[in-house]
Amino acid sequence: MSRRCCLSPLGPDAELPVGTRNVFARPYPTRMGQLGPLFACVPSMQNFPRQVNAGENQDLYFATQLAFDALADAGLRPHSPTPIKGSVRIGYAPPFNASTVNWLQHTAFLDQTMDIIRRFFPRSPEESLDEVRKKLVESLPAPNASSFLLGTGYRFASWIARECSFAGVATTMDAGILSGAAALQNAVADLVSGQADVALAGALTPPIPRAYLEGLSGAIPFSTRTELYPFAQEQEGTIPGEGGAFFVLKRRTDALRDHDRVYALVRSIAIGHNPEDDPSAILAQATEGSEIPVKTVGLIEADGSGIAVAEQREIDAVHRLWGEHRPGGPLVAMGSVKGNIGHTLRAAMAAGVVKASLSLFNRVLPPQIPPEHPHDSLANLASSAYLLGEARPWITGDSSSPRRAAVLGANFDATDPVGAAAKGGRSAVIVLEEEPEVRS
Repeated sequence: MSRRCCLSPLGPDAELPVGTRNVFARPYPTRMGQLGPLFACVPSMQNFPRQVNAGENQDLYFATQLAFDALADAGLRPHSPTPIKGSVRIGYAPPFNASTVNWLQHTAFLDQTMDIIRRFFPRSPEESLDEVRKKLVESLPAPNASSFLLGTGYRFASWIARECSFAGVATTMDAGILSGAAALQNAVADLVSGQADVALAGALTPPIPRAYLEGLSGAIPFSTRTELYPFAQEQEGTIPGEGGAFFVLKRRTDALRDHDRVYALVRSIAIGHNPEDDPSAILAQATEGSEIPVKTVGLIEADGSGIAVAEQREIDAVHRLWGEHRPGGPLVAMGSVKGNIGHTLRAAMAAGVVKASLSLFNRVLPPQIPPEHPHDSLANLASSAYLLGEARPWITGDSSSPRRAAVLGANFDATDPVGAAAKGGRSAVIVLEEEPEVRS
């Protein structure tokens, strides 16, 4: 609400050669949305009454902490003595974390290091080389079979389910930037089918190591500016970020019965391929799937990546569905949380759901960090969409129509990450609605 930019300069832990370019001859970002001290957990709460060592997977403990925090906000407690009919769905892909790197260091990296030493010192006695290898092994975190299993992504959901006493299905998936939407879609399906009475859905992008950032920078353009302004005229690329979010979901009847605080209702989720000639296809599919007129959506939490062709495609999609603005006609506000925290990759749509849900719950259209020169298509008075520069009370013109928001996301394409955004590609839309029981 204060329009604060949470991007921070890359610190020494990033290990980036400042002032140079990467292996693809592209610049590194100068700032990122970094978790820093927020990337923490309380091991004793997770049945780990000891300090987490460098060979274990801190991502898992952070994800579990987020799940515990979400349950606490919902008035639930982990470690229930009786099993809960619940499911866990997580969007996550293991990067180069401490656990996986530790095992590589003990095997492939160690062998490669010894081969290099042998080439430089071909006359060294084997006893001396054995001593060098022994010293290298002693300098590494001790190998541990449990940490190896916990370092693999499939264990995330099952671990959290066990700690939360959830007896139902538990899966970890990777749908790229759409991971938050995919996890939410599966969680909703668990509730609708009756497989679960409580569903925990989330997505995670842990601290980004240099190796991951290096590869990512070869696929998408990074901005070297200190701030990211979604839907500005001058765009040169995105700024990556880190983060995670979890949601506790119930069927609406159960939530009202239990007197739960309901931030928002999930009306529909659409995931698919936007054809080249119709950038609005998935957005239209989402509103049609929920049987609501698209023009009753008052807020679009857009992808807003800072990549010009992708942002233009989003604007074209909205204009296609809303058409030219007429006096007294409906308007739709646009914004993107990426202006505050950067592009959090697999957690990006989850971040958008957090923002949109809180907007519905508080009946406020939250402000965007305003660019100096907004995109011409949004600054035009003929546009039905406008960029939120200031906070506004969310007032609906029709008392019979609840407030609604749509969260948009688009994947980068592996072969043409920038061009794909302009030509069509995988995208997702989540339609949220306010809970009428708390509507004034």
